[in-house]
Amino acid sequence: MKHLQLTGIKLLCVVGLSLMLVACATPPEDEQALQIYEQANDPLEPYNRFMTDFNFKVNRYVYKPFSRAYRTALPEPVRTSLSQVSTNLSQPYYMVNGILQGDLDSAAHSFGRFFTNTTLGIAGLFDVATMLEIESPKKDFGQTLYRWGWNQSMPYFVWPFLGPSDIRETTGTVIGFFINPIDYALPRAEMDHLLLYRYLLQGVVTIDSSTGLLENAEKNSLDPYVMLRTMYRQNRAKFLNEGDQPEITLLQIEDDEMLDAISDAFDEMLDEEEFGEDEEEDDDDGRWDEFIDKKLD
Repeated sequence: MKHLQLTGIKLLCVVGLSLMLVACATPPEDEQALQIYEQANDPLEPYNRFMTDFNFKVNRYVYKPFSRAYRTALPEPVRTSLSQVSTNLSQPYYMVNGILQGDLDSAAHSFGRFFTNTTLGIAGLFDVATMLEIESPKKDFGQTLYRWGWNQSMPYFVWPFLGPSDIRETTGTVIGFFINPIDYALPRAEMDHLLLYRYLLQGVVTIDSSTGLLENAEKNSLDPYVMLRTMYRQNRAKFLNEGDQPEITLLQIEDDEMLDAISDAFDEMLDEEEFGEDEEEDDDDGRWDEFIDKKLD
């Protein structure tokens, strides 16, 4: 087990170092030029496209059948309660990041939701906090790093099974595994079991909530890769600056309105023949980003 842990750490370090080297290109200082640079900067695109195709296949042949079986085995009220338990177990993590970001109001709301749903909501099975109109802010360590000054986080990178990320968000995800107070509330043996059950539950809920949207994105997009990349960048930018938008990964596309906006943008683009066969791919990506900006504003 120790050997496997060390191997995993070494692999993560190698990948992280590679990403940092790729990201060493100096971005422009002009704000408008920087925005264009960030939209177009995808030096790992060949790898990212390969991994996106791989993840779509995983969704098609593994996640979708699993989600179908999960929905068949459990009625909707049970699935809703399990989802609420998963969300409740994340509240202490949001609270810690609220404190680290100096947002004490957000931290207080996260603590209030956790305390209310754990007690009155019977370990989170029922979302009493929402009934009491307690706000539900989301904070992660990637956002914390952003608030601490790590503003540039290129390049865009697609992980197998997990989906879109970048250097800062990957770093935040790894550190996030160690800063949820609930993981240290029990003795060592019980804590290991709690971690296992929590991550299993989180994975089940995430897969179930995302597989249909991923299938829709794959089937209804002229270029699913560009679509997902734009969705990730747009949604992550909102999350970093506002704090209350859901983070999008390949398994966490939770915003139906955004997906509809993306599909409408593609339809409008095709109707206006913006995607000419003789156009260069880079130009297509640029026009695509412009359409997404208009649809989401």
